[in-house]
Amino acid sequence: MDKILEVKFSNIEEVNKFVRIISKYDADFDLYCGSYSVDAKSILGIMTMDLRNKMWMKSNCDQNDREKIVDELKSIVAA
Repeated sequence: MDKILEVKFSNIEEVNKFVRIISKYDADFDLYCGSYSVDAKSILGIMTMDLRNKMWMKSNCDQNDREKIVDELKSIVAA
């Protein structure tokens, strides 16, 4: 995934949905907020971040998986 995806959570349910969806993929995902980063598959890690801020996700998944992820996360990820 060369492109960085912007992520914005409105509530904890969206965090759960986000982690559940990306956990299906065999790739590493990192979520960034400013200079702080966490494993995006970790609910606990994400909850240590300020959910009111926009975040960015980077990954090493391929283009096909990236398109599937963006489609599944339409309400959270701004492609």
